Amino acid sequence: MAPPKRTSFQIDRDRREIADLYLKGHTQAEIAAYINADKNRAYTLSRQMISYDLIALRKLWLKSSLIDIDEMKANELAKIDHLELEYWDAWKRSQDDAEEIKELLVEDIGIIPVERKLKGQAGDPRFLQGVQWCIERRCKILGVDAPSKAEITGKGGGPIETKDVSLTDEQRIARVVALADAARAKRDSTAP
Repeated sequence: MAPPKRTSFQIDRDRREIADLYLKGHTQAEIAAYINADKNRAYTLSRQMISYDLIALRKLWLKSSLIDIDEMKANELAKIDHLELEYWDAWKRSQDDAEEIKELLVEDIGIIPVERKLKGQAGDPRFLQGVQWCIERRCKILGVDAPSKAEITGKGGGPIETKDVSLTDEQRIARVVALADAARAKRDSTAP
């Protein structure tokens, strides 16, 4: 007799538990033992099923992380756009004519304006530096600038030969997941 199929609710519940245990460093065998020890379940999960669920979770995490990164970039870009507009407005205001008023102090009356004079202004360059910062930051976030080359030195102080590697965010995440899986597999293979 074939084991009963899990409902979507059961799959979601199992994957939450699997993810929690996996992220705490448990092996697939340990995860299966823990989940199968629950007497309230009408089914058991094989190590292979745990593996399938982990594959599905990794795909979900990868997709979620890419969306989150894009959303974070969009939020930061919106803040930078707003800040740049503020800098431009401040720059324009700093170019407006300044009004200089000469006043006369009369004992019984108080201060009386005597002369009004408009003084032209060239604008405060600090606001343009702010605009420049916004543009540079936007270019970094969008990856418009050419990659910068950094020299890495070894223990002896000499340069270490490096390769120019340009990766997408998706490739970086996939590499991190692969490294974590390799480390976990190595640990699993050496476990008693």
